[in-house]
Amino acid sequence: MAEVGRGSYSPRPWGFWSQYGGPSITIGTVRLNGGVLSAGRHICPEPVRRMYQPLFDLVSRRPFTASDIAEFRALALDAPATADLGPLSELFTAMRPGVGEQDEWNGDDRTRRSTLRVLARSVQLHPDAPDWVSAMRTCVAYGATIETDPLLRNEERAHAWRGVLLRRLSVGAWRRLWAELVDVVIAAAGSATRADLHEWVSGEVPSMTVRDFLRECPSTTDEDGHPLPAEEQVEQERTSAVEIDLAVLLLGARRLDQLTGKSLSAFLGRRSHGRGQFLDPSWVGHRQREHEDRPLGELARALVDDMLAQSRRVSLRKLQVDERGSMTLFTKLHERNGHYFADVPEGAGNVGLRLAQLGTMSHQLGLFGGSTPSSGVTALGTALLELPI
Repeated sequence: MAEVGRGSYSPRPWGFWSQYGGPSITIGTVRLNGGVLSAGRHICPEPVRRMYQPLFDLVSRRPFTASDIAEFRALALDAPATADLGPLSELFTAMRPGVGEQDEWNGDDRTRRSTLRVLARSVQLHPDAPDWVSAMRTCVAYGATIETDPLLRNEERAHAWRGVLLRRLSVGAWRRLWAELVDVVIAAAGSATRADLHEWVSGEVPSMTVRDFLRECPSTTDEDGHPLPAEEQVEQERTSAVEIDLAVLLLGARRLDQLTGKSLSAFLGRRSHGRGQFLDPSWVGHRQREHEDRPLGELARALVDDMLAQSRRVSLRKLQVDERGSMTLFTKLHERNGHYFADVPEGAGNVGLRLAQLGTMSHQLGLFGGSTPSSGVTALGTALLELPI
């Protein structure tokens, strides 16, 4: 492990520092100056220095054996009540008890604190949720809670999270639909034409117009304009996977006229100058309007063409050419002379929100009582995050 380069635990000179460094720099515990590590804007507390000093003393002299480190088991990640837990929980929540040094915190700190408060409040209000994402989706994405709750109505980032959570539903539908398409190619002896894919998707949807299909879909808002879990209702009511994915995409396009402010901005996910992206909700909305009174199968075929075109754009963007001129194309689906080839399935899982990781870390720091919302928020978490009791 002490070696550098090939044969060591990491072939990179700095090991896995890039994985550790990003969060450390963001949280402010270290700073990089010309590639050199230095103290960050938050100085390491003295109790933490004392906790690690014996380990630093050991590794400063070589060689040492495995038996020399047996006494440092208390520094393991799962060790309870170590000296770093208190300072780290305060740093993580951007709050020091009794001091409230909010002026020290930058945008990253305030965003982290706000997200923690929104997640913790969701856990307080929905302890019966099976996981962290479900708790936050039920509390923030749907209903009027973010406008009526005394904490959430003052957290503007809660509205941004509403947009992110609703957008994730559309992203998941695209990913499942694409994975199903690749599975069809694999099932066809690894090769299929565009016409084959059109025939497949046409057979997976009912014979009706797009307008009639949408008329059968559940409402996305209640009578007061608050979002309803229409996408979840569709998954419970329909059995065809392709039909469900199309419904979720079209319901997402419907939400364009219902979301406002930060929720709409986050839902659109636009990076700069208000420009849209391929296959975003605006794209689906345009496709819907083009096919409003045309067969649903025609819209499904158009979306298949859009996915194939986007796959090609992404693979060309990732294209690598080595010094010998050899090209590497990173894609699961290849096209040659009008035929599509695939021998490896695509993952159908949705993109991560990091809420599960945030919940786990909050539990490790003593902010949450356990690994699920049913464990609730601890007294420490309530105090540090200034939650209603």
